[in-house]
Order: sequence, then C-alpha cells, then structure tokens
Amino acid sequence: MRYLFLAIILLTLIAAGTYVYLGGTHEPKTTLETTAAPLYLAGQPFHGKVTGDAFGTLFRQAKDAQARLHGDLANLYLNDPETAHDTIRAFIGLAVTDTTQALPTGFHYRVVPPGQRVLAARLKGVSYLLAPNKLYPAALEAVKAQKLTQRGDFYLERFGANEESEVWVGVK
Repeated sequence: MRYLFLAIILLTLIAAGTYVYLGGTHEPKTTLETTAAPLYLAGQPFHGKVTGDAFGTLFRQAKDAQARLHGDLANLYLNDPETAHDTIRAFIGLAVTDTTQALPTGFHYRVVPPGQRVLAARLKGVSYLLAPNKLYPAALEAVKAQKLTQRGDFYLERFGANEESEVWVGVK
C-alpha cells in the first residue's frame, strides 16, 4: 500500500513538472483589435467532423510543409464547432509572408483581409500542445467581460516560433 501511495505521488509530481515545463502556468493576454494588414495563409480547406482521419491528415501535411514554406502553423475556422455539432468548415495550413513560392500538391493560398475586428489572446513560452486550451477560454471570457458579440464565423489560431501562440475570435 505504501508503494502504491509513493507511486501515485511520483506520477503526480512528474505530471505537474511536465505541465510547468510546457508552460502551463503562463496566462494569456487579451486585447480587442482591428487587424491592420492582410494575413496570407497557405493550406487546404476542410469541411467535416473533427474526429475523422482527414482532419488530422491536413494538420500533418501542414506541419510537413512548414520547413519548406517558412510559415507559422495557422488554422482559420469559419464556424463554431460546438454549435455545428463537431462539424467544421476550416482552412488548415500556415501563415506565410511569401505568396510567390510553389505550394505542395493540394495547397492553396487564402487571404484574411485587413479590417477584421477580433479579440486576440496571446501566449509566449507555452507549447502548442497546451496553448489552445488556454487561449480559447481566455478569448471567449474576454468577449463576455467586454460585452462583445462573437461573429461565429471567424476563429484563427496561429502557432509561431519560440512558442508564441495566438487566437483571434471575430467580434462585431
């Protein structure tokens, strides 16, 4: 019984240490903004259930193309999966600065025009494995706290170098 108790304590300490190492204790900063410049995305459209294999395949393809295209992983969601019963419309890929480079098979360019009113949540020093679960709640809570109205058709997540991540939630 004593060994079981020690094993549980050891596993708890390992889990807590991993959480801290991945940046889990950092809190996002939120701001209301209007985007000033266009954002260029290179990726692939998706429409379907998030639980399917196709969704994960697009993420892997974006990650594989990242070294070649020199961009941050970036995904644009065009509906709220909670209200759409886990069916999403999205564009999965990378935020890029050079739109003249040849794209991998199946990839397309997409422009997010300037002038988007967003509630932005940003984190530094947090692994992209933990970032979404910290960014989305912070952004949505800030939307409520500022008594803003979500658009429901614009959610952008971006995972950059040096563990810098952000989520934009479109607001009216």
